[in-house]
Amino acid sequence: MIKTRKIIPGIVVSILALLPVVNWAAEELNIDFTYERNVNIGSINSVLSLPAFGDERGMSDANLITDDYRVQEPLADIVRDAFAQGFAKGGVELVDSGEDMQVVGTVTESGMEIVDRGGVQSIQMTIRAHIQLQSGGRTVWENTLFGRGTVPESEGVVAAVNASLERLVRELFNDDYFIIEL
Repeated sequence: MIKTRKIIPGIVVSILALLPVVNWAAEELNIDFTYERNVNIGSINSVLSLPAFGDERGMSDANLITDDYRVQEPLADIVRDAFAQGFAKGGVELVDSGEDMQVVGTVTESGMEIVDRGGVQSIQMTIRAHIQLQSGGRTVWENTLFGRGTVPESEGVVAAVNASLERLVRELFNDDYFIIEL
């Protein structure tokens, strides 16, 4: 009888210790984003690079997009790749060295919420990125871009992330001042 009283509380404590781990485990997502829209940059004379993006979201894991969802690589890498696809669609060949200008980016926020869109439960994903166009060691253009993608809940979180990335890239290439500086 004494042994049972000592064992049962130990088991209960062990089970309770595991509950937060189970409840906080993020769902794994595979983001395979492809930028489909046409980009009209015109002809640019600059040689352009797109270095690795920073991440200032303050998340414990760079692969988390929210506390509940984790992607296969750091979100900053996925965002950078989305912008690289936009430049490729515009006919811009990016270089690793010898550039005249570089596009420097930092992911500053990512978040998701469920919203009602005309009676349809929808997933709204938001990604913010601070982008700078630098030339000769100085910033010639900068802006914080806001990519919000909203899709019906039935389409899932991956579709919401893709919609957010698409909007983020579109925001950059629709910015006339950015295009002028190129």
